[in-house]
Amino acid sequence: MHTLPEVVAKLSRAAGVPVSTDFSMARECSFRLGGNARYFCTPLTAEALRDCIEVCRRLSLAYIVIGGGANLVFRDDGFDGVVLSTKGLNHFSIVSPGRVQVGAGLDNADLTAYTLQYALTGFEWASGLPGTVGGGIFMNAKCYGASFADIVLTVTALTSAEGLTTKSKADCGFTYKNSVFQQSGEIIVSAMLGLTPGQTEAIAGRTKEVLQDRMDKGQFLFPSAGCVFKNDYHCGIPAGSLIETAGLKGRQIGGVRVFEQHANFLVNTGRGRTQDILDLMALIQDEVFKKHGVRLEPEIKIVP
Repeated sequence: MHTLPEVVAKLSRAAGVPVSTDFSMARECSFRLGGNARYFCTPLTAEALRDCIEVCRRLSLAYIVIGGGANLVFRDDGFDGVVLSTKGLNHFSIVSPGRVQVGAGLDNADLTAYTLQYALTGFEWASGLPGTVGGGIFMNAKCYGASFADIVLTVTALTSAEGLTTKSKADCGFTYKNSVFQQSGEIIVSAMLGLTPGQTEAIAGRTKEVLQDRMDKGQFLFPSAGCVFKNDYHCGIPAGSLIETAGLKGRQIGGVRVFEQHANFLVNTGRGRTQDILDLMALIQDEVFKKHGVRLEPEIKIVP
């Protein structure tokens, strides 16, 4: 058994940055709830991330790699291991017209800002989307009729067997809100995106339009993770509509409520716990199944 100072020293040496202990994961998740991680650090390179993972394996420490925490919830009793954030992998560069290289930890809002700065079109749909590029690729985040699969050219990921490897778009296995990375355990560290030169005024106009629509729908009023359940395209009715017609808008457990303006959003009213989310999700699944015969599939990930 290794002491806390020993683990901190080894992780800090591998990461090249300080390591926090007893770190509140509510600070890193868009729901703004969840317990503490025993260790937390943000490596600044893919190589440092790889070295941190090697330390975790060598010391038999549980670990998880996260992005912006926009689709992720930690349990109330926290995580007895190492949380490695990719937010330090936040580079952006234009490789050639229509091709940009970005780090997995680049915030989606920052990528939106770059597209406006350099007049690049193709990412307007993601205006106001929380989280990071890596998380968006992992989830194949989709909104306003577009998804990350539409702009990804290649993805570079860290694998346990091969180290860094680059996958083509076809090898990423993109489907509705899914990618091969959700099953493979590979860790996304960067991507080449297809964003083409466009007209600044048109890009800014559409970007502002999408952001305003999110604001009009109240998406920034409370901490949340956006849509909690995937749409079931076999039944052809959006999950939010299924939840609403089951009479669940405004239903609350503890400090978490079904959002009145969008039934597929659960919001933290300020005193929510992760257990409240789990209980409310279970209630929604049961009530929707009773009403419609559809078993909703969660979109958000709960850290074990």
